[in-house]
Amino acid sequence: RQMCIRDSFETLQMINLSIDRLESVFEFWLSATFAAIVASHLAGEKLTKIYAGMLTSIYLIFTFSVVVRSMAWSDALERYSKMLRTLRGDLSESATLDLVSVSIWATIILGTLATVFFIWHAYTTNKTAGSVISSDTKRD
Repeated sequence: RQMCIRDSFETLQMINLSIDRLESVFEFWLSATFAAIVASHLAGEKLTKIYAGMLTSIYLIFTFSVVVRSMAWSDALERYSKMLRTLRGDLSESATLDLVSVSIWATIILGTLATVFFIWHAYTTNKTAGSVISSDTKRD
């Protein structure tokens, strides 16, 4: 009985650690996403095709890294949750854990697509705005 309580407590600690790490990785990705959006917006006319491509490439590589880390922590969380259910004798799956996982992945996928779109939108808008401004100044 004593061993089962200690095992349950340790497993709960590992579940908590996995959730904390997963949230930390997600928050880090979210910060980098907003940084990429702000950088592309504030770059103005300096955002050339090469810079937009570099920003997109770096952002996508970073996002891939976050996805790999998130998958690792999600697997750990699933493994520890299964261990806890086994220790408790509960064989039912957690619908809440699945819902949280789906919402995180949906946010990462849609957020990545939207960020890449925004970077290239900022490039094309700034390029167009720059040519309009320069043609207006030539007339004056």
